[in-house]
Amino acid sequence: MLFVTVKTGRIWVQIRGIIPPRVLCVLRQEFGERLRVRSEIGKRMRNVLDAPLYSHEPQEMTPGEYLRLFRQDAGLTQTELGRKLGGMVRQNVCGMERGRRPISRMMALRLGRWPHSTL
Repeated sequence: MLFVTVKTGRIWVQIRGIIPPRVLCVLRQEFGERLRVRSEIGKRMRNVLDAPLYSHEPQEMTPGEYLRLFRQDAGLTQTELGRKLGGMVRQNVCGMERGRRPISRMMALRLGRWPHSTL
């Protein structure tokens, strides 16, 4: 669990819980060094954007490339992710990652909840 605080002259933001990296990225871009990220017990956390995962990320990525990046970061194979998505075969996951199979709106919603839910 994380605790994020931003305090400026007219802005005061506090967020508690599991904070998606995308939200942390937006806050870091907007508030820079004024952003404080701590664990619930008060220990200062390192900037998630300095993690190796983000150092190799290309400037622009397709949705399929993001899917592969997050799947690999979670330590899942295509088969395991397919199982978590409700029995999807590995070839369909591979097709989505390579851009040969479209990611439907419903699938995007399910993927957006993962890994914080059981899909």
